[in-house]
Amino acid sequence: MQRYCLDENVFIEAKNGPYRFSMAPGFWTWLDRQVFAGVVFSSAMVYEKLSEGGDELADWIVARKDAGLFFAPDMQVQKEFRLIADYVRQKYLHRQSEEFLGGSDPWVIAHAKAENAVVITSEVVVPLESRKVKIPNICKEFGVPYLSPYEAFQNLGLRLVLM
Repeated sequence: MQRYCLDENVFIEAKNGPYRFSMAPGFWTWLDRQVFAGVVFSSAMVYEKLSEGGDELADWIVARKDAGLFFAPDMQVQKEFRLIADYVRQKYLHRQSEEFLGGSDPWVIAHAKAENAVVITSEVVVPLESRKVKIPNICKEFGVPYLSPYEAFQNLGLRLVLM
């Protein structure tokens, strides 16, 4: 079974865009089912960021703290994170590398690498000369597959129909 590790922007963009809680509650039910089946997961660092939002998404996130969606980094994830951190610090300017490493993005990649999972992110590859550290660029460097949310949701069979 292929597993997918969700970047925090997947949750935020779903909530703010096409899958608003009031408009598409079926999406959130479907996501719960994917979590229960062990197909999708995320990093505890994503939980830390999103749980502080003070909005409907934060409430949804907090209600799922112990539901198998968010995982703390084990030894293998920490090892992968260190490799990613070393690479990012060598390749990018200090400000950009520390900003990236201080967020949840490297942890999402590290979890996916350790679990042989696919990262789901809305970020796109930037040119090699870019100063921005982006998830797809780091995924490519470490051989971690990634997909956009729409690609991943299609792969997972998401269907939203009117009843």
